Amino acid sequence: MPELDPQLIDFLAESAENLDQLDRDFVALEQCPTDRARLSSVFRTIHTIKGTCGFFGFGALEAVTHVGENLLSRLRDGELLLTPESATALLALVDAVRGMLNHIARTGAEGTGDYAALVATLTRLAEPPAAPCEHAPEPAPPRPPRAPGRRGPRTGARTGPPAAGPRGADPRPPDPRPAPKPPPHRPRAPNRPPPGTRGPTGPRATCASGSRSWTGS
Repeated sequence: MPELDPQLIDFLAESAENLDQLDRDFVALEQCPTDRARLSSVFRTIHTIKGTCGFFGFGALEAVTHVGENLLSRLRDGELLLTPESATALLALVDAVRGMLNHIARTGAEGTGDYAALVATLTRLAEPPAAPCEHAPEPAPPRPPRAPGRRGPRTGARTGPPAAGPRGADPRPPDPRPAPKPPPHRPRAPNRPPPGTRGPTGPRATCASGSRSWTGS
């Protein structure tokens, strides 16, 4: 048996007494799971062991007690309730701590035990419960099938004036009224004869003294 540090010997002796008290506390918590005073006592014991084993460099012991401390903190604060599953996991934590302390007392080392499953269980139990899922909205009822040969109204169709037809086509509808008749043809008057000539019925023009004047026939 290796010679141990006096401080380590005191730590092992004090921890063994606290673990015995933890067994009695869990028996009492089985009868009253909401006893805050008992839960606080268990929390302080695990918290003390975790802090001291960190001082001595016992990493595995510190990791196991750390996750147990997290669960006990939520139980003490009323965030979680002590259930049979969590009580069983905490009792397994006490057994694991006791086994590592006994190994340290015999060899001076905490050993090579595998506590990964215990750490995972304590971590899961320390997580807050998931919020209940809200009911998803009901899907819209399916649209009835269209009748064959009929097209429903187009949604999103562009509104506005109708598209123009071919170039040169009149988009207006035809006028049902008959087209108006053209006016009757009127003959044009005959050209007037030039000065100095006599028309068939007009007056005769004469020229005297280089001036022009109109006289009767």
